[in-house]
Amino acid sequence: MALFGHNLKQKDLITSIKSLRSNLSLKLTVASLLVGLLAGYGALLFRLLINNVQEIFYGFDSELVVTNAQNLPWWQFLIVPVLGGLIIGVFLKYCMPDRRPEGVADIIESVLVKRGKMKLVPGIGTFLTSAVSLGTGGSGGREGPIAHFGAMLGSQLGQRMRIPSAYYTTLIGCGVASAVAASFNAPIAGMFFALEVVIGSFATQAVAPIVLASVIGTVVSRVHLGDFPAFIIPNYQIVSWWEIPAIGLLGVVSAVVGLLFIWSIGFSERTIDRFKIPEILRPASGGLVLGVIALMFPQIIGAGYEATDSALKEEYDLILLLSLIVVKTIAVGITTGSRFGGGFFSPSLFVGAMTGGAFGIIAASAFPELAASNGLYAIIGMTAVASSVLGAPISTILIVFELTGDYKIAIAVMLAVAVSTLISKQLIGRSIFQTQLAGRNIDIKENKALRYLQNRQVRGIMDREFVEISPDAHMPELRSIAKNTRHDKLIVVDPETKAFVGRLEFADLKPHVFADELDQNLTANDLAQQNSPVLFAESSLKSALLILTKSGADILPVIDTAKDSRLIGLLHSSDVLREYNDALLHMQDEKPTRKNTEI
Repeated sequence: MALFGHNLKQKDLITSIKSLRSNLSLKLTVASLLVGLLAGYGALLFRLLINNVQEIFYGFDSELVVTNAQNLPWWQFLIVPVLGGLIIGVFLKYCMPDRRPEGVADIIESVLVKRGKMKLVPGIGTFLTSAVSLGTGGSGGREGPIAHFGAMLGSQLGQRMRIPSAYYTTLIGCGVASAVAASFNAPIAGMFFALEVVIGSFATQAVAPIVLASVIGTVVSRVHLGDFPAFIIPNYQIVSWWEIPAIGLLGVVSAVVGLLFIWSIGFSERTIDRFKIPEILRPASGGLVLGVIALMFPQIIGAGYEATDSALKEEYDLILLLSLIVVKTIAVGITTGSRFGGGFFSPSLFVGAMTGGAFGIIAASAFPELAASNGLYAIIGMTAVASSVLGAPISTILIVFELTGDYKIAIAVMLAVAVSTLISKQLIGRSIFQTQLAGRNIDIKENKALRYLQNRQVRGIMDREFVEISPDAHMPELRSIAKNTRHDKLIVVDPETKAFVGRLEFADLKPHVFADELDQNLTANDLAQQNSPVLFAESSLKSALLILTKSGADILPVIDTAKDSRLIGLLHSSDVLREYNDALLHMQDEKPTRKNTEI
């Protein structure tokens, strides 16, 4: 009896363990905690790597770049970014699949198109590339690479824990929230950034895991770095409510600056593309230009926290503030266009602080008795420009409050952000991340199933079985083929080059091959439909669906290249529609139920 009781307890224990392993809510909770912990320490490691690289190349490991740069010889400003660019160029060429560092736009792409699946190698590669970039003079933010690394950790952990793919997006949001929270010591803003920018909604089922991850990331940061806001600023106050129109005008100016910032990123990349620089030398060439700019404006080096802090403390004059708006925008464009790694969060705060500070000085000179200090305007401009660039008004409002520790200027900040966001939405309707995605033909407003088809190639489902017929084939040969073939995939191709000529429809062939008397002069070339649209093997299924719908064809030929037109397969409309239907069903299944995700 005792042995029986012991065996029964063992079975109950095993059953309980199996039950826990199959409990989705528990697995999601554990995963969100792990992602928060790993992403938090990833943010700390990223800072450490940047500092180490900076110490190796510049001789100091501090964020006080401008202060320390005063002791550097001129040649070091030029050589360091070039050396960093050479290292990055080699790494991108031989280690990164797409030969570029990734960022927040790639996180959004994985959520929209790749069902939340992110790969390990690009994640680690972006992490290392960006650390070298920011440590050797690249002009960018550290938050984007950290967010990407956290998102990759979330996706990878979800795949390895065999959590349903419908929840990969939530875990990606956990990684982003923890990384941003740890980087800025801003848990609320980290949570909202993940929900607002990456996930794109405030769905209740995603909030709890993301909150947990954001809290864990913040705790990790505060344990190791202390509980300090990123910027320590004086206690600024609004002098008069008559400043409200000026603050609204600053929102307008911030929108214009933000839109120019977004435009400059694409313009820089297109301009650099025109020079046809070898990929391995592209970062080094950009590094040389960055070095030249840094000779006069060392404020552009790295994330620029010291310069932003100086603008908030009113330490810069009008000429320098205006100059830094221009040179920082140019430097970030060169950094991105030349394949240096880095994000846009810190640069947008930098440019916004300079914009607000300059506006404040001008306002004070025009209305000295009514205008507040230009440091207050720097805070407001920092928020408004960042909101315009990032497309995240809630996150930027919260993050500036958490960065500065000052909630007394809430009305002014909210007004400027509202004006800036409304103008940006009306003029282009896209954030910098959405603009990057649009350059890859990804529309965030598009049907999810169509986005999935955009990521699938014709090559994956094309039919490689068909009958090749010479254009010179006469009716006796065509009759024999028609009798011995059980399908109508009859394609006329050049016998030597295998180039596509046309397709034989059985309906067109039937009256001739089964006639009592064959027309001996009629050939396959005469009966072939030669005006059929063609597809390439690398064409997306989305484009194929659009061509099939427009042409009304049920089969389209797939050719190798436009140059030789070699036929390599056929695409059936039924196969494309099946893929589209499967995508629709999968998207429906991906909607998590409240019952399954309550924590």
